[in-house]
Amino acid sequence: MPEKVVPGPVSEDRCIREAVCIHTKKIFDSCKDKDCIEDLRVYPTRGCQEVIDRAVSVKAGCAELLYAYIDVEPVTFNRGFYTVDVRYFYRITADAFVGAARPVEISGLAVFDKRVILFGSEGSAKVFSSQGQEKALDVQNLPIRSLPTAVVEVTAHK
Repeated sequence: MPEKVVPGPVSEDRCIREAVCIHTKKIFDSCKDKDCIEDLRVYPTRGCQEVIDRAVSVKAGCAELLYAYIDVEPVTFNRGFYTVDVRYFYRITADAFVGAARPVEISGLAVFDKRVILFGSEGSAKVFSSQGQEKALDVQNLPIRSLPTAVVEVTAHK
């Protein structure tokens, strides 16, 4: 099999694939989980709270994922393991029934937290990236860049 993999562009007449490197940023573990979220607290807007206070009943609507904040931290006493905290932000919409009139659409914000522990690496390598510290900037306001990312890993041998 290794003899069929060559670097560089591949022409149509060969039945081989191009060899590529993938930098995974040292997370070797993964998880896939389905959560049934129940009893999630919804924080309505001020105007919607006034409608809810006068409503006879409220019928659930839908939830739209707005944003997911991800934080990765090393596990203190378990070298090579990392906690991955994800905070999901949802826009919740519902129908509030005030009297016999048509229902009024209301909305609010809901937050759901999830924590997993994944195996990463020993962390002895120093990693440098051509992306620099762009994480501190607001990525949504940056112009779209199509440059590749270069990653250099340096390890000290004793």
